[in-house]
Amino acid sequence: TPLLPRTAFAHLRRQAAALDALRPRLNACCHHHSPLPCARRAWTDVLDGFCTDEFGVKTRQFHCCRRHGAA
Repeated sequence: TPLLPRTAFAHLRRQAAALDALRPRLNACCHHHSPLPCARRAWTDVLDGFCTDEFGVKTRQFHCCRRHGAA
C-alpha cells in the first residue's frame, strides 16, 4: 500500500488492506491441526470484511461482493 498515491486508488487500497489482513491469518493456519478449513475460514472472514467496506463507499463494488453463499 505505501506505493499507491494518497489520492484516488481507494479501491486498490481496500484490496491491499484485505490481502494484508489475510497474510497473518494464513500464517497462523499453517500451525493449525486442520489448515485447509482454517484457511477457508480466514479467507471468507477477510472477504466478508472487504465486501462490507466496499458497500460502505459510493463507488462501484468489486464484482465478487455481489455474490452470496458458496458463489
